[in-house]
Amino acid sequence: MPDLSNLHFLRPMWFFALVPGILLWVLMLREESKSRRWQSAIAPHLLKHLIRRPDRRPWLRPTYVALPFILIAILSLAGPAWKRQKNPFVQDAASLVVALDLSASMDAVDVQPSRLGLAQRKIRDLMALRPGGRTGLVVYAGSAHMVLPPTDDANVVEMYLASLETKLMPVSGKNPQEALELADKMLAAETNPGTILFVTDGIAEQYAPAFARYRKTASHQVLVLAVGTSAGGPVRTGKDEFMKDAEGRQVISRLDRKGLETLESQAGVYVVGATVDGLDVRKIVHRANIHLKTAQAFDDRIPWEDEGYYLVFSTLLLALVWFRKGWTIRWQ
Repeated sequence: MPDLSNLHFLRPMWFFALVPGILLWVLMLREESKSRRWQSAIAPHLLKHLIRRPDRRPWLRPTYVALPFILIAILSLAGPAWKRQKNPFVQDAASLVVALDLSASMDAVDVQPSRLGLAQRKIRDLMALRPGGRTGLVVYAGSAHMVLPPTDDANVVEMYLASLETKLMPVSGKNPQEALELADKMLAAETNPGTILFVTDGIAEQYAPAFARYRKTASHQVLVLAVGTSAGGPVRTGKDEFMKDAEGRQVISRLDRKGLETLESQAGVYVVGATVDGLDVRKIVHRANIHLKTAQAFDDRIPWEDEGYYLVFSTLLLALVWFRKGWTIRWQ
């Protein structure tokens, strides 16, 4: 079913034709009266006795068909439109830049095989749901780095994705603002408004204002896929080794739920938690596509598609009724 929320008319001035159209139809009704045809030649007191009126009048008459014919014809000429024309030079799929968190906490094993391993699997699932979609890749910890600019080659993305490890990052920490700025620069070269997806176990509250400012000024949307649990888990540093604090106790890393809730409430960023099925990924793809369609609907560079041509077929079907035997309209 088409989305009619953007319904408008390309040539609304044609609705002024409703006035003469309705007057024409009223004239048809008047001329259809048999008594009016003879009232100039026969005295009124005799005419009512000479006119033969059938006991049962036909339910389908020319004047009854003429009114919808006129209304549909005017509606067609007014040019109803509710969607933009497809640009052959623009991809239908929304461009996506994934900002993958490679800070040390992503090696936590509260989810299997680890937060990073789950994040990589979710990114693969995401690409599988977006065949032909352009996907770029950014990694960040204390600093942010571009791994791959947006490409529609899923095999290339997989090649780089499989080799990512937290120990590759030159600066420790977690700086999502730098990743946001880098992802925005990558999307600037794209023809469509895109989506920046953060795959992380948390974004500190201090970064919420930066995300809020970005949301107000940028045409791209920001989403977050949260991996990890509130209960948390130990952070693996080797095959059978785990991170410990200064006192030799095992470090437990927990999902930064408070920071993500602040990001949602203050910056309006949509956050979805990782699920065991594909519901989380489907939500992300849906949000990305809706954002693209909404942005295109307000892009004045793309002309609207005139849907009035389809109504012409309706008027042609009504016109075929006039081929019925005895269907005429007298004008004199």
